[in-house]
Amino acid sequence: MTRTRRAKATRGGRGRLIRRSLLGLLAITAALTVAGGGLLYTYAGELPSLDQVSASALPQSTRIYARDGSTLLDERFYERRTVVPLHAVAWDLRHATIAIEDRDFYSHGAVNPLRTLAAGIYDLAHRRAAQGGSTISQQLVKNTLLQSSGVAPRSLDRKLKELLLSMELERRYSKDQILGLYLNTIFYGNGAFGIESASQTYFGVPARSLDLAQASLLAGLPQAPSAFDPFSGQGLARARARQSAVLRSMVRDHYVSPQAAARAASEDLRPALARAHQAMAGGRPMLAPHFVDYVWSQLQQQFDPSFLLRGGLRIVTTLDAPTQARAQQALHDGVNRFARGYRVNNGAMLVLDPHTGAILAMVGSADYFSQAIGGEVNYTVAPRQPGSSFKPYTYVTALMNGWTPASPLKDENGAHAFPGYPVHDWDSRELGVISLRQSLQLSRNISSVHLFQDVGMARVLGVARQLGISTDLESSLPTTLGASPVSMIEHLAAYSAFANGGTRVRPFGIIEVRDQDGALLERNDPKADSGERVLPRSAAYILTDILKGAVHPALRVPVAAKSGTTTDFKDAWYVGYTSDLAVAAWMGRTVMTPTPHNESMNGLWGETGPGAVWHAFMTSYYSSRRPADWTRPAEVIMQALCKATGQPADSAAPAGSTVQELTASAGLPSTAAPCGGAAGVAGDGGASAGPPPSPAASPGLPGEGVTPSPSPLLILPSIPPGLSG
Repeated sequence: MTRTRRAKATRGGRGRLIRRSLLGLLAITAALTVAGGGLLYTYAGELPSLDQVSASALPQSTRIYARDGSTLLDERFYERRTVVPLHAVAWDLRHATIAIEDRDFYSHGAVNPLRTLAAGIYDLAHRRAAQGGSTISQQLVKNTLLQSSGVAPRSLDRKLKELLLSMELERRYSKDQILGLYLNTIFYGNGAFGIESASQTYFGVPARSLDLAQASLLAGLPQAPSAFDPFSGQGLARARARQSAVLRSMVRDHYVSPQAAARAASEDLRPALARAHQAMAGGRPMLAPHFVDYVWSQLQQQFDPSFLLRGGLRIVTTLDAPTQARAQQALHDGVNRFARGYRVNNGAMLVLDPHTGAILAMVGSADYFSQAIGGEVNYTVAPRQPGSSFKPYTYVTALMNGWTPASPLKDENGAHAFPGYPVHDWDSRELGVISLRQSLQLSRNISSVHLFQDVGMARVLGVARQLGISTDLESSLPTTLGASPVSMIEHLAAYSAFANGGTRVRPFGIIEVRDQDGALLERNDPKADSGERVLPRSAAYILTDILKGAVHPALRVPVAAKSGTTTDFKDAWYVGYTSDLAVAAWMGRTVMTPTPHNESMNGLWGETGPGAVWHAFMTSYYSSRRPADWTRPAEVIMQALCKATGQPADSAAPAGSTVQELTASAGLPSTAAPCGGAAGVAGDGGASAGPPPSPAASPGLPGEGVTPSPSPLLILPSIPPGLSG
């Protein structure tokens, strides 16, 4: 550096030191002047309002909890902060902060004139601005009211405003209140605002539990959070040096003994800091990230987004942590199991309470953080083709309109029965005439399309919508085989009506929302089975009885389920329920490059892949409990039905022409009809299948009491081949 430049630098440095000293002297003069009110009058119209200096005005983190109210699922924030009262902060931290920042805090006013003057003299003598002269009150004002004022931090105008506001702050609040606000306001580095957030960030403990070593380290950070970053090697060395200064100050002011300070200085904080840093670097592992996103999207529809990020809300959700863990484990194991042989790379699982709609578990993909599979996409809400898992809507509509489990259905001539739409079955076989029960339990396609056509597509789609399916359902034959996409959450909610006896279920994820003061903002507490009735109890019970026979392998508890697989093997489902739980599982192969698309899973059936995941979850969930079996409604009776018609048989029916089956007594003819000859079920030959006689009217439910009649055949030349079971 040249002599001229050195001279200029010296003069510049000396000038700054002189200005610093003059400001210190000015502080004393200003304090006296303010007492007379002159400056306060001058700045009255320009000063920020002290109303902004309050705990309620500080941005706080919003926390989302599981249904137990204690398992933290996530926190979201504008500034990561949790405001705590002063009594919830360890004494060592309070004393450490006062000792290093403002040793005479409790004995002086807003400004410490002697300290300010001493700082100026020290700076002048040492020719560097090293000594801090601001009190805690002044720092609080700077951090909350003057941070974004646009005025240079060391200008005379800003200093005067700082002094005035600090004095008014001291007049309005007690020393404890000011200290509490200060500790909740200051920045400790690594995104931590306030002492509670800092305690959790660096040591994973609440502020009330800090020991002397931890407290003295944290108290030194606010002076230079980046330079003293404990998560970096050099930063930790500087932070420990600063900690030593804090401990010396505490000894000087008789807060701790020299022996206690020495023990704190020698305490190895590196293991705790390393654990905290690792957790922060990897992102806190979220138990249910897709569920948190789902809940957040619901909240954004009800509250201002800025309020959500700043309001310090406490949100208790419906998620059951143990159930979520079981679902994640079952799906993880299942995807890994079928990845190699079937190219599976993704999956989803959803668990509902079928009586209230509470979401107990939501696993939206195999890996939320995997970009390769589009893991951030929530496949429990993204529509996918359901395959044959859609069929129960057709069958329950038939049961509501006079069909019975014994009603004969045609399982033949699939290539030509539906002009323009050839239908085949998964085994490429045709069974002739089979009963409605057999058709659904065996997931036959040809007979299901016949039934869809005979019951009436409009009626079936109407029932599906009444059950909660809101996606666009095409009024075409492939829909009964699952060609129209549905979302898992609506699909499972609809199945929940089968489980609960016929009432509508609306899924929900939020139990309550409270503000930072604990005031209740929202509460959801639906009573069991309080939704409107959309199915007669008899139809729900009989359908469930049929679906109990579709579960393979059987479980030791009463369950009902239906699988679904698309013809191209891009979607595989398994959806089922007990009397107190509804569960859906899905598998697929999703690829994001070069553009997002789905690929085939090499012949993976719903009963094989998702079925294994579903069974594993159910086995785990019911390892120590057992659901009740469904109670048969009074109107459901067991009686002899004619195999050829599916309707009640008279006492003169020939041997072998009837079958004992469940029926809804209110929906059948009042008198039995002759059965006639041999039945036309599979293996018996003979009778032709068709719609049953007109049932007795039962108004008030969708599709009930309507005389069944075959719908006209649709000519669908461009419809793809039927989807298989």
